[in-house]
Amino acid sequence: MPPAPPLEVLVLGPLAVRVGGRAVAVDRPLERALLVRLALAGGMSVPDHRLAADLWGDVDLARPTERLRVLASRLRAAIDSPDSLTRVNGGYALAADLSDLSEARAAAERMHTAVRSGDRLGVKTAAQEALDLWRGPSLADLRTIPYAVAEGEQLDAWKLTLQVELLDAELSLGHAAEAARELEALAAENPLHERLWCLLALALYRTGRQADALSRMSKLRNRLADELGVDPAPDTAAMELRLLRQDPTLLPTASESPAPSAATRSTPTAPAGAVADLPSPLTSFVGRQEELSWLINRIPQPGVITLVGGPGSGKSRLSFEAVRTVTDRPVRLVELAPLLREGAVLEAIAGEEASGPDPLASAASALDGSVLVIDNAEHVVEQVADIVAALVRRAPGLTVLVTSQRPLQLEAEEVRPMRPMDALAAAQLFTERCAIDAQGADPEQVAAICTAVDRLPLGIELAAGLTRTLTVPQLAKRLTDRMRLLVAGGRDSQARHTSLVAALDWSHQLLGDTERAVLRRVAVFAGGFTLEAAEQVALDPRDVAPALTELADRSLLTVEAVNGRRFRLLETVRDYALTKLEEAGETDTARSAELDWAMSYVETAGQNSDDFANAEALTEVFAEWPNLLDVLDRAAGTERAAAGLRLALVMHTPWLIRGWYAEAARHFDALTDAPGATTSERLTALCNHGFVLTMRGQFDRAAELLTEAERLAPLQDDDTLTLTALYYRSIVEIERGRLLDAFTPLLTGQALARSSGEHERRLSAFTDALGTLYVYAGQSERALECYETCIVADREFGDEHGLSRGLSNLAGALVGLDRWDEALKAAAESDHYARRLDDRQILPLNDVIRGLAAAARNDLDEAEKHLRSAVEYALADDSGVSHAYIDLADVLVRQGELDEAAALLDAVFAEAPAQSTSWLAARAVAAALALAQGDRQRTTDLVSDTTIAYTRTGFGWPRYATRLTEVRTALRQ
Repeated sequence: MPPAPPLEVLVLGPLAVRVGGRAVAVDRPLERALLVRLALAGGMSVPDHRLAADLWGDVDLARPTERLRVLASRLRAAIDSPDSLTRVNGGYALAADLSDLSEARAAAERMHTAVRSGDRLGVKTAAQEALDLWRGPSLADLRTIPYAVAEGEQLDAWKLTLQVELLDAELSLGHAAEAARELEALAAENPLHERLWCLLALALYRTGRQADALSRMSKLRNRLADELGVDPAPDTAAMELRLLRQDPTLLPTASESPAPSAATRSTPTAPAGAVADLPSPLTSFVGRQEELSWLINRIPQPGVITLVGGPGSGKSRLSFEAVRTVTDRPVRLVELAPLLREGAVLEAIAGEEASGPDPLASAASALDGSVLVIDNAEHVVEQVADIVAALVRRAPGLTVLVTSQRPLQLEAEEVRPMRPMDALAAAQLFTERCAIDAQGADPEQVAAICTAVDRLPLGIELAAGLTRTLTVPQLAKRLTDRMRLLVAGGRDSQARHTSLVAALDWSHQLLGDTERAVLRRVAVFAGGFTLEAAEQVALDPRDVAPALTELADRSLLTVEAVNGRRFRLLETVRDYALTKLEEAGETDTARSAELDWAMSYVETAGQNSDDFANAEALTEVFAEWPNLLDVLDRAAGTERAAAGLRLALVMHTPWLIRGWYAEAARHFDALTDAPGATTSERLTALCNHGFVLTMRGQFDRAAELLTEAERLAPLQDDDTLTLTALYYRSIVEIERGRLLDAFTPLLTGQALARSSGEHERRLSAFTDALGTLYVYAGQSERALECYETCIVADREFGDEHGLSRGLSNLAGALVGLDRWDEALKAAAESDHYARRLDDRQILPLNDVIRGLAAAARNDLDEAEKHLRSAVEYALADDSGVSHAYIDLADVLVRQGELDEAAALLDAVFAEAPAQSTSWLAARAVAAALALAQGDRQRTTDLVSDTTIAYTRTGFGWPRYATRLTEVRTALRQ
């Protein structure tokens, strides 16, 4: 057998594919994405779970293996090289050559060799060869695919690096005018790229445009400040200064070395400088490069700088690293952590001058012109503030660098907050500090460990130290026990930093009783909190506002400006505070107070918006979802279970609007039988639980719950409860496919709702459900009347959820009447409300409407696009199969994509109970599939059995009944 022709994949631009030198078209986006992803793996097998995440994103994807199998099958057919794509060890591998990328890498390697040897002409030639391989933005036609966004941006960033090296070489070769034009364009596209702007300024300067060069540097500095809040890097600042001074070395000379000027290279490591009384570092300094650069630039200027951060944030280490670069000024370090007496602060800072008649004057005279580092001032911050203020008034050349958990509150003070490390630096720190055999650990597990300790340097170093006894997977599994794990630090650490607990103990001891009480009480909030929420859980609400201010000043909580002010504890601080809450014996009372707050919060949001009729109320509720979820989960099985059930009941409508059926079912399952719940509460919970299970396709279990609710309802003498039971019973019967049985509870409920003006909204709900029943029964005109009645009522009430649902249902009825333009208009208006509400039940239904409309005009590709979008909602939300699966399968049958159509229908039949509405609808498409497969006997059997089932149940949904008729007609031909 002859070898398969070579497969070439070109990615430096829109995707291009060649087999044996012949161009091949791969049209479908997901097939193109799979091809590139496997090609980038260099022939290695990529497992199914990784491919699924890369192609569809970080979602809990249903049946990824089956989806990938269909995709791989299509790709093999498209490239006409089946041996190139193979199934290997639970994944796929591709034998392909990334020809343009390989050539670019080879050219880039030649360029780097030329850089190292100082061959500027060689740099230019090799860089140009690499750049000539680009045909446009990398992976330009795949940027909607999750992995391709990052890969494309990475390739484009590499291209920019090559362009910068090329232009640097041009400058060194004396081509400043030509380089300036290209640099202007590139700088406009990359407004924060410091090396690029430095090269532009240098090119302008060398062409006699000093004012323009300085203008560009000024523009860069302002942009860095406005958009990132940072100062230029030291090299950038040095370049601006050299331009101002008209440094003669900026101009090319005959004897100039061809190597590039240092001012145009990346930021160098800060120069070392020995400082006698600074502790010698025993480990490398990792991360915080932006903060370090800023501090190195700031220290030469007199004044007061305070690094403010919580325990373990790396304040001291950063300050020491920065002052080690000081070579032309005396540096003095004062460590305040061991000091307890207030008077000892002056003695420590003033040193030998403290015993004189005016110690501050003597100290100021001695320190003027030097750098004074005051480490750990938080426990004596008032005394330090007074002393520092006096010193800087008398010593104009003094720079004071303070580390503290709270600022000095001086007018001339420049405060620099110490935030958590960025994710990349945190992972690098962990890797450098962990055991040697742990350095190749799973990056996701390393990231999870770093996140668990809030990406604080101390926590990361302590966690990394544990890898001497635990593997990284073992450590990652024990993140919830971080307070017990991170108790042992290095012997070379200061006492307060020997463990994370010790660092937090130090901060806790500095608080007053009021602040400690507020800290431990607000720790119950898992997702941050507002001032009002904190007041509801506090021992004394009057203590909260001043205590939060103090805790924020001490960097124990963060303040976010989100619709007012929101407070958040770092997870390590929160864990610590919860242990203090338990020690104080206040856990149960604080949790009960949090549940009371949650109940009041949700009820108020619902009352203010007429039962969540508008999107703003829904957004308000879900803004607190992490806290509400934590409250609900903790209530089950405790004395708070009945209160937890009441919270679940008021959350029912928000859950329904968002389509969170699985979440609702989980909480009702855990709380419905809560001891202490009233019969009315239990009855409502049974109805709600039955409904959400119906929407999950668990019809038999839902029917059991609703039967129990119907038994209890007459005992309550409450029409509202009776209406609830009747409404949900009708829904479950509709979805079970028992359409004729559903009329009784619907018509009964409709009549009862009409009997009282109190039940107008209930009447609208019954009318809407009756419309759905008419659609399924094939009576689209009557369904239209029902939906139009509901929409009038919903507009009157201003009910956005009702309009989202009602307009979508109206569109469905119009589809049954072939009134396509009106259907699309109704779906578009429904989208407006559904998007405001993030109604993930209705949005895919509207995509189905658009797909059906496209199919009706025989635009099957457009139909497939909309229907796949609808299916993606179900996959992303793990909400089970939907009618979109059936309609997509039907379109695929028409396109001849029979394998995927069969897989979709198999998924429907695997989940949908026999004789249910979904099962009945899918049978018609299954018959069409069998006919397309050429199996006339199976087609005949399906048509016969399905016709009987439709007659017995009253099912007549037009699009499926019509499809069945088409198949029956085709059989007769």
